[in-house]
Amino acid sequence: MFIAVNKVTVPAERQEAMMKGFEHAIPGMKQFKGFLGMELWVADDNTVLAVSRWESKEALEEYTNNDLFKQHHGGGQSAAPGQVSYYNAKVLS
Repeated sequence: MFIAVNKVTVPAERQEAMMKGFEHAIPGMKQFKGFLGMELWVADDNTVLAVSRWESKEALEEYTNNDLFKQHHGGGQSAAPGQVSYYNAKVLS
């Protein structure tokens, strides 16, 4: 499994709208083979981690190289350097 973690710091009053934006993106992401799901983790410091799960790095790249990714990210803007982390994962249970 391949994991992408997008770290977004957003004021508390804007968190709900930002999270709805991620929820709105899910149906489009589901069209990509290899998309396994997404979770939003909210920390006390106004940080939201958008954790997306993919079958492989290649599956994620199919999405990130698609025009839909650009639509989901404001016309092609990506997160600032260091704001997205990637992991290979093994599910134990």
